[in-house]
Amino acid sequence: MINRTVLWTLAGAFAGCITVNIYFPAPEVRRAAEQIVDETWGSIEPTSATPRAESRDTSWRWPFSMSAAYAQDVDINVSTAAIRALKDQMRARAGQLKPFLDKGALGIDNGGMLTLRQLEGVPLREQATVRRLVEAENRDRQTLYEEIAKANDFGADRVDDIRRIFAETWIQKAEKGWWIQKQDGSWTQR
Repeated sequence: MINRTVLWTLAGAFAGCITVNIYFPAPEVRRAAEQIVDETWGSIEPTSATPRAESRDTSWRWPFSMSAAYAQDVDINVSTAAIRALKDQMRARAGQLKPFLDKGALGIDNGGMLTLRQLEGVPLREQATVRRLVEAENRDRQTLYEEIAKANDFGADRVDDIRRIFAETWIQKAEKGWWIQKQDGSWTQR
């Protein structure tokens, strides 16, 4: 009787110590963001490889450590048909947007979206085109974040985390001379 009581007490104590954490793979999402920004706006050719976390087999430690919950291989899927189509559209549009970023007519806001800064000096017939391009780019960026969350079963509540990581990446990879918005709302030239 004592052995059974001790056994149930130990089992209950062990079960009470288990904490369920839902892990969001921010480093892997950051690598995916860098890959996508480079493919769509940079000079790097698109790759079919998906970023992977380093494989660490720690399953042998499970009874003694909760690290096993975090040690799973994490594949960030950025190659669904919808994501590929969005990347293609963004890549095709980048060449049209970059001259306006170079002129300072557009900037990258602190949310990673393109914004009209000043259209002075942009011919009137081009202003409507610029507005249309910016709207399309921002719509595709938002859809991209939603599609990444969907493709990786992160849930809609993680779209903001993905957006934040991409915003940091868009700003970090901005070309020299482009205007970027700081977190305090002020603008600075890269």
